[in-house]
Amino acid sequence: MQKEESSDIGLEEDFLEDRFNAVFSVNWIELEILKILSKSFEPVYKGELINYLRSKYTSIEEKPESSFYAIFDKLGKAEFIKTSPIPGKGYKTFLEITSKGQEELNNALYWAISSIFEGMTEELMERLNQICITNMGCLNEMEFGIVSPNNPEFLVPRMCNLCVSAREDDLPHRFNMLMPYSEDTYVPLYQNLKATPSSIPLKTDLLDRLMSILTLGIIDEKDYSNFLSEAKRLVNPGGKVAFVEIIVFESYLFDALQKLTNGFHSFIPKKAQKGFIQFTPEKLKSVIESVFGEGSVQLIDLREFVLAIATKKE
Repeated sequence: MQKEESSDIGLEEDFLEDRFNAVFSVNWIELEILKILSKSFEPVYKGELINYLRSKYTSIEEKPESSFYAIFDKLGKAEFIKTSPIPGKGYKTFLEITSKGQEELNNALYWAISSIFEGMTEELMERLNQICITNMGCLNEMEFGIVSPNNPEFLVPRMCNLCVSAREDDLPHRFNMLMPYSEDTYVPLYQNLKATPSSIPLKTDLLDRLMSILTLGIIDEKDYSNFLSEAKRLVNPGGKVAFVEIIVFESYLFDALQKLTNGFHSFIPKKAQKGFIQFTPEKLKSVIESVFGEGSVQLIDLREFVLAIATKKE
């Protein structure tokens, strides 16, 4: 597809328009603007916001003011932000986020994941709790496990709507299954077990719910079938397995995530090509259904991630 000149900042080199629009309703710089406005206790002057963005991102520091104004106009037309003069402030125009813009932030997992690195995990946990409860059912009184190549707390609810008790006698029934190349990272409220994609040391039909966090994306493709068979074996008939994986997309955030995770001491992938494998939702569904059966998988779009929920047939 022919690329056209765009007023969107910094995206011309990274995205084809049709692919971009299929994944995001707003782009990264627009989300950054919404994020800044959401943290401000008062409306923000346009000029100050432009100066801040230029100083924070060197890749856009040479962009003309007209590019920024085009973005403000776009967000205004979408009713994500509103503009207003403030008495006593001269002719300056100020921006503030709307409830619709705040909703866009809450629904954008892009924003939630980026907020991890800014110490805003409470907002992320609240959002993921909602996703968990809506699609997996409340975990209270359920036997559940988590499979992750690394400490999974940043991607799974610590509690199910704060109702899963942390009694000591619960620990044998709450499992975090680490892949063999991961260090023994202590995860509060969970019992850590070493596992391989072909052997998870738990009984058959033991769990009501199992959450697999980025595991398919970090193991070798030749291990998919074994791992999926183990996941299916562990849950009881009618039980659900949630697979959270990264969607195929291109952005500065993915590059940063690759570098960051490969820098963790407890995250050391043992495969030919280090880093995450990205999936199209259709490919992820096909891979899971090859073991769980046709029609067993429900896909949920989480923007830069996809949640696939597989139900073990009765």
